[in-house]
Amino acid sequence: MNKKPNTRLTLRAVEIFVAVIEEQSISRASKRLGSSASAVSLQLSNLEAALGVRLIERSAQRFEITSAGKIFRLRALRILDELNGVMVDLSANNKLPSMIIRLAVIEDFDANILPEWLTAIQSEFARLRFIVKSGPSHENYSSLNGRAADVIVAVDAMDTVDWVEEHPILRDPYVIVRSGQTDVDSLFEELLRRPFVRYSREQHMGRQIEAQLRRTKLVPAREHEFSSTQAVLSMVKATNGWAITSASALLGATVSGLVASQLPIPAFSRTISLYARRDTLNDMPENFSAILRKVFKNNLIEATKNPPYDLDPNLLPQPIDSSN
Repeated sequence: MNKKPNTRLTLRAVEIFVAVIEEQSISRASKRLGSSASAVSLQLSNLEAALGVRLIERSAQRFEITSAGKIFRLRALRILDELNGVMVDLSANNKLPSMIIRLAVIEDFDANILPEWLTAIQSEFARLRFIVKSGPSHENYSSLNGRAADVIVAVDAMDTVDWVEEHPILRDPYVIVRSGQTDVDSLFEELLRRPFVRYSREQHMGRQIEAQLRRTKLVPAREHEFSSTQAVLSMVKATNGWAITSASALLGATVSGLVASQLPIPAFSRTISLYARRDTLNDMPENFSAILRKVFKNNLIEATKNPPYDLDPNLLPQPIDSSN
């Protein structure tokens, strides 16, 4: 491929190349970048012209990164990581009017934790602006892996990889939630005769709950599944049923008329962590996680005074000391 005159390599083209490779599609990359497919295709062609090599073999039947594309991808990732580091340094030294951080969090934090956390961050980092997406942990992992998010908060179901830094935030015990009409505290067999409302199996929470139930050999009949805590609890109330959920999920729920208590099966919990790409945001992820722990501590102090759903304060989630 001959290099075209007046064609230059741009950072935007590098970003587009990485997005196309990670999405394995020009159309999906365009959605991720908020651009048109034709603009993405043009930028990619201009990048190849500037380098003088074909980076991706693409047609209606074929999408394959070339050997040159594999070489360039390694450098492209470093370029984008270095750019993020430069942005952080400039922002920290008040050299930028603002810096945008793309954040993906689990939905349970939307109502109370997220607003307080972002407000606290901005009190220390006034030049930061956030684009926030809420979703289940597996979607947040994909967002981090695909560079659609810079920082995520998710359950610790992610395999350890060298390009990700993890900051544990919270140890979150599972509890049982039932309709207030269900007057049983110790007879699990009685609950099994009532509707059991499940989390979706595509979610880590749903899989973890099902695994624990199988270990106890007490597996309720399979009926409805939901992807959000609000929907699960609403269905529990509507059916005079029960569910297993986490204590932190209850802190953000708004369904009345339910009671929460200790599990009648062996206790288990999940860990919630903050993740970021290693060495790209300097010490920001560590600072963000420290602020998030403080927010949780403040919320848990209030929750201890007025436990959600009459939950025993000893069953509330506990922030994880960063020194551990």
